[in-house]
Amino acid sequence: MTYTPEKTLADLVRQDFPILHQEVNNKPLIYFDNAASSQKPLAVLNTLRDYYEQDHANVHRGAHTLSARATDAYESARDKVAQFINACYREEIVYTRNASEAINLVAYSWGLNNLKQGDEIILSVMEHHSNLVPWQIIAQKTGAVIKYVQLTATEEFDLEHYQSLLSDKTKLVSIVHVSNTWGCINPIEEIVHLWAYEEYFGKHLLKLLLRIDALVVLFLQ
Repeated sequence: MTYTPEKTLADLVRQDFPILHQEVNNKPLIYFDNAASSQKPLAVLNTLRDYYEQDHANVHRGAHTLSARATDAYESARDKVAQFINACYREEIVYTRNASEAINLVAYSWGLNNLKQGDEIILSVMEHHSNLVPWQIIAQKTGAVIKYVQLTATEEFDLEHYQSLLSDKTKLVSIVHVSNTWGCINPIEEIVHLWAYEEYFGKHLLKLLLRIDALVVLFLQ
C-alpha cells in the first residue's frame, strides 16, 4: 500500500500566490512581512485585472455602464469588508491607506483634543512603531504619560501587569492583537474584559478609549 501524506495548509495555499513561485538563495521563497505589505493571491490579481480591463471608471460620478458597474463593485466591497470584520454597520468603518495613517488619524484628532497633562496612555512593550511613535509625540505635546505592559516569563502579554496599570488616570489603551515582532496572539477578550470592568464596574468610573491594532490578524484570517 502506498502512503500519500496529506497536503499541509501551506501546500494548499502557496499555489495561490504567484510571487511565491520563485527561489531566493536557492530556496523556495518564504515571506513573513505581511504586516507591511501583504502579497496578493490569484483571486485578487485576477479581480484587479478584470476591473481595469472591463469596468474601470469613476464611481458615483457617471451614468454610463462602466461607471455603474464600478460603483456596484465599490459598494459591494465595502459590504463584504463590514461582514468580514463583523461590523454592525458599514458606515462605522473608516478606510485609510495603512495602519500608520489610521493610528496617526486617531492620535492627532482624538489624542490632541482629549489628552492633557497627567493623563495616562497604556501600550505594551511589543508594539510596532506605528502604534508607538504617534503616542510618544502626542504625549510630548499634551503632557500625557505612557505606561507599558510588560511580558511574562514566557514572553507573553502580562494581564496582571496590565490590570495593575489601569487607573482613573488611564484615558487610552492601545494594544496590538497579533505582534509582528514577537509572533504571539494577545488575549484580546481578556484585555477588553478588564478594560470594561474597570470602566463600568470598577471604582473609578473611567472614560476610556480602547484601541486594538488588528491589522495582522485580518490577514491571518
